[in-house]
Amino acid sequence: MADRAGGPAPIQQGCAMRHWKASLFISVYLGALVFGLFSHAMSFLKLSHPAMYFIVWDMYCGWAGYENRMHLVGEGESGVYYDLSPPWGSFVPYGSADRESYDMYGSHGATMAINTLEHSEHEPIVRIMVVEESWSKKYNLPDVLWDAQYDVPKEPYSYYHVIAVNNRTGEFLERSSPWLTTQAEKSVMENPRLVADMRKGHTFFASSPDAARSQRVTPASHVWSADDAGEQ
Repeated sequence: MADRAGGPAPIQQGCAMRHWKASLFISVYLGALVFGLFSHAMSFLKLSHPAMYFIVWDMYCGWAGYENRMHLVGEGESGVYYDLSPPWGSFVPYGSADRESYDMYGSHGATMAINTLEHSEHEPIVRIMVVEESWSKKYNLPDVLWDAQYDVPKEPYSYYHVIAVNNRTGEFLERSSPWLTTQAEKSVMENPRLVADMRKGHTFFASSPDAARSQRVTPASHVWSADDAGEQ
């Protein structure tokens, strides 16, 4: 049905507009998903912006059964170790975890430690270490719930693991995977059958062209140290 001017009826114009908007939305949505898959598979710009979190395919990384906290430790020339957490108080954005604990790969621990050193008096520091503390989340239960669930006393136990070692200027000397990743890798490397299977097969999406220049942590089986540099 047409109006008096001979043009399309208003209802047809509205349907065409809605169809155009729906087509545009579907195209943008599918395009973003395709780009996210390509970005994750080829390690292309997947860490370029926080918004990439919503489209890369590893966004649902799950929850571990262990709680983690990061500790900044400095070693002085005398061999004394110092706590390099901010003496004026750490920033706690949410819950009980401070700012240092959000850096699970130890990439920025030295930067935060150097900020503490620049605003405090101390002996010369030769090394800065990021130490990861891990404990089972069941120990976070209140005593009332613990007693109702378990028949044994509540005796929390923590595991400590050095994930990064820096010199006094913040340059990396050693890096390691987080504690849980390290344990998983050891469980594979200590099993001859799994090692043989790993050598025979390779995953299709294990492409990381930017791994050589990336600042992210490397697998525990490929940890680089300053001693390795002298052997090359």
